Amino acid sequence: MVNRVVAAIRGNLVAWLALFVAMGGTSLAASHYVITSTKQIKPSVLKQLKVRGKTGAAGTPGRAGPQGSAGPAGATGAEGAKGADGAKGADGLSALSVLPAGQTESGEYGLNQSNVKNTQTMDQPVSFPIPLREPVPASKVIYNNEGTSSPHCSGAGHADRGFVCIYSSVAGGILAEPGIHNIETSPATEGTGRFGFDMEWFISTTTGENAFDLGTYSVTAG
Repeated sequence: MVNRVVAAIRGNLVAWLALFVAMGGTSLAASHYVITSTKQIKPSVLKQLKVRGKTGAAGTPGRAGPQGSAGPAGATGAEGAKGADGAKGADGLSALSVLPAGQTESGEYGLNQSNVKNTQTMDQPVSFPIPLREPVPASKVIYNNEGTSSPHCSGAGHADRGFVCIYSSVAGGILAEPGIHNIETSPATEGTGRFGFDMEWFISTTTGENAFDLGTYSVTAG
């Protein structure tokens, strides 16, 4: 009787021990289980794993990289619209135009030569800023001595139409009136050319002093 009870107890112990080992083995195996697919994870657990946390603060900007190579040239753009005409210049006149009839232009002249004697002459060319349409004859070129005027030349800056008026401001060591020549012809002729004239003085001093003449001129196109 006792032997049967002991045998039963031993059998139960073996059975319980086997169950415990079996459960322990399963637990050990589970702690080393390798997941190879999301299908092995419970959907509710997988959903929690997919929840993103709050975005962190932006990091410090990195250093600028080297400049890239230039790209290919772009296509030529369409031609732009024509711009507005520029402002007209003063009277629209220049050295490339012709002085209109009735208009006046003026300028200055001057020559100072030292240590000269009456055996010499001196010359000074004068240019018109705006060319004339035609030369002015000697009969219409009037030289006015220092501080004087004449019927067709009423004062500095003035000349009757078709006349050239020369106004001496200060002079010395020369004869009263210089010769006026057109040096655009060969040989030179009296009067002016279209582009200007040459003034020729004869020296009056005999002691080797200075000879000079400074003044203005005006011409009004005929």
